Amino acid sequence: MLIRRAEWRLALVAGLGNGLAELSGLPFGYYVPLAVLAMGTGSYGGSLGLGRQRILGSVLGSLLVVVASRGLAGVPMPLGLAITLAALRLIGGALGLRVGYKVGGVIVVMGWLVHGTQLDGWIGLRLGWTCFGVILTLLSLRLFWPSQAVEHAFAERAALLAEVGQLYGGLADRLDRTATAATTPAATASSAGVVGLTLETIRALQKRQNELRRQVPSLEEEFGNQASRHPAARLIQALDRAGTRLLQTAAELVRRPPPPGEHPLLQQLHGAEADLLHLLAERLDLWQQSLRTNHTTLPRPPDGPLTLPTSWRNLERDLHNPARAHQAIREAEGLWLGLQASGRDAHQRSSR
Repeated sequence: MLIRRAEWRLALVAGLGNGLAELSGLPFGYYVPLAVLAMGTGSYGGSLGLGRQRILGSVLGSLLVVVASRGLAGVPMPLGLAITLAALRLIGGALGLRVGYKVGGVIVVMGWLVHGTQLDGWIGLRLGWTCFGVILTLLSLRLFWPSQAVEHAFAERAALLAEVGQLYGGLADRLDRTATAATTPAATASSAGVVGLTLETIRALQKRQNELRRQVPSLEEEFGNQASRHPAARLIQALDRAGTRLLQTAAELVRRPPPPGEHPLLQQLHGAEADLLHLLAERLDLWQQSLRTNHTTLPRPPDGPLTLPTSWRNLERDLHNPARAHQAIREAEGLWLGLQASGRDAHQRSSR
């Protein structure tokens, strides 16, 4: 699709804002589509943050150019302009401005150089049109083909989890092949090639997850006050933590390929591990389906608890027998040491 709905929405809202500004008959109406184009390409949360930055930068730049143009009237223009821009930088840094510097700097420069004779009227109209453009953009993102950061976050994480599930399915298939195939140089070389390719895939998935984490500020803008307590925010944090652990585990499994062998116990171990990885891959597929299909409310978790496969439980049962023997020896030796200490104390008392 050459033109996505975001581009259609941006074009329509920018045209609507420009048309309303022209119908009003007031000058400088072109600041409305400029504001729409500057902040209308992202999600609602990201645009809300950009809108705040734009309005705050506009207000700060307007105040500074008004004060500086009158207070520094006797100072040479280049020096006065430099002092005003430096003040914008210092005050903006204290207020946490990021992209708002650009808007404030443009207002300072244009107000000083272009609109010096009509500064009061130009500043009022510019602020008014900018605020109108910000409000129009936010309304379009909320009501017209809604584009929210929460919806985008769930969709992106669903896509990531789908690929992680495919990765676990591939690791399980590799174990299945190892449990059944004979040990040959060709099979070993093929396994090494799969390992190298999978490691590259894991690094790419980890990079994507880090990019998703950098979008969290947009989510916090949508959640408002106490964003960390919002259920959707907590779910996204849990998904990020789970994704990190899943990818780390997958990397460890890739770096530790299953040793080939035909011993029945080794084949049982490989089969149980493959069943567990298949189960995890299927569960991740349920996760991504739930995250994709429900954005109006908090996505539903998969039905039923996650239980271990029967082969893995049988393996734990078989391994539990040596563990019981280990525990019996530990308990006996602990009692042995205690009796030895008691006997030593009794012998010392009797010798006195």
